[in-house]
Amino acid sequence: MRDESARKASPAMSRRTVMLGMLGLPFVVSACTGAGEEPGSDAGAFPVDIAHRFGTTTVRKQPLRIATFGFAAADVCLALGIAPVGMPGSNATPWYNLRRIAEETLMPVLYADELDLSLAAIEELEPDLIFTLGADITRAQYDQLSEIAPVVHGTTAGKPTWRETVDVVARAIGRADEGADLVRDTERTIPASVSDYPDLAGVTVLVVEAFPVAGADLAVYGEASGPANLLGEFGLRPAPLPTGIENAGEVEDDVFGRVGQLRWPRAQAEELRAEVLVLVAERQRSQELADELGPDLDEATQVVIAPKDEMGAAMIMESPLSIEWLARNFIPVLAEAAFNAQQ
Repeated sequence: MRDESARKASPAMSRRTVMLGMLGLPFVVSACTGAGEEPGSDAGAFPVDIAHRFGTTTVRKQPLRIATFGFAAADVCLALGIAPVGMPGSNATPWYNLRRIAEETLMPVLYADELDLSLAAIEELEPDLIFTLGADITRAQYDQLSEIAPVVHGTTAGKPTWRETVDVVARAIGRADEGADLVRDTERTIPASVSDYPDLAGVTVLVVEAFPVAGADLAVYGEASGPANLLGEFGLRPAPLPTGIENAGEVEDDVFGRVGQLRWPRAQAEELRAEVLVLVAERQRSQELADELGPDLDEATQVVIAPKDEMGAAMIMESPLSIEWLARNFIPVLAEAAFNAQQ
C-alpha cells in the first residue's frame, strides 16, 4: 500500500498565582501495542482518498499498524479504538495513558520528536499508515516517510484544529461515523465542564510562555493559536494583544514547532493585560518564573501556572482526550482565578 501523491471560588486577593500539581509525564518506555488486531472498521470505506497539503493519499485497505509523527493524531486513533504502534515521546501524556490503560493496550514504541532521529525507528515498525498532522515537516521529509508507508498530512502548514484532526484520522482508518460521534461527545463535554462556573464566561485571558533563560523574551499565544481557540470554546475571551506584537517574530517551540506563539520583550511585560494570564512554563521553574513576572503585571491580573509538560501540552495538542483532561483538571482552577479577578 503506497501513497498515490507525487505524500469551580475563594476570597479575592490582590493577585493569585495558582500552581497546578498534577501528574507528570511518564518515563519513556517502549513496548509493542496489542491494539488494532480487531479494528471493527467499515471495510467498505476503502479505498479512501485523503487530500492534504502535499497531495492526495490513497488508503487502500484497513490500516492495522499506524505510526504517528507530530501530535493529536495518536490521541484520536486511540479514542477511536486503534492504538498506534509508534508515536513521538511527547505524545505519552497523562491523558493518553489513562485511555490506553482503560483500553488495556500497551505503550506504543516511543521515538524522538525530531524526524531525522525517528525515521529508522518508524521504518522498523513496518507501519501501513503514517499520520503527520500538525508536524512541521518539509516536502522532502514527507517523501522520505512515504517510502515507508502512505502518509496523511494536514491540509495547511499550520496546526489543524481538533475537529479537523478527528475528521481526517477517522476517515483514513475507516471510522468516519465514530469520528463524528467523538466530535459530538467532545462538544458536549466542553459546555458541561463550565456549567457550574458562571464567573468564567467572558473573562479575558492571555496564554503566555516564559522561559528559564535570564532575560529571554516571552512567547504570547496569538488569537489563532490552539490554546486561544480552545479556551475560547470554554467561554473565556481572548484579551487584546499588546500593540505592535503583530510585527514580532514567531517563536518556534523545541518540541511542538510553530504553534502560534509571538515573541514579546520581557521588559514590556506590563503591556500584557488580561483578567487571567495563563503562564506556561517548565515545571521545575514555573513558580519562580511566575513570581518574577507577577510584579510587572496589573495588580488585578490572576496568574495561573500551566506546567508545560501537562496543561500546556494539553492546550497545544488540542485533542478530544486532552480537552477532556482540561475540562476535569484545569477548568476548575481557571474558574477560581476568574472569580478572584472579578472581585
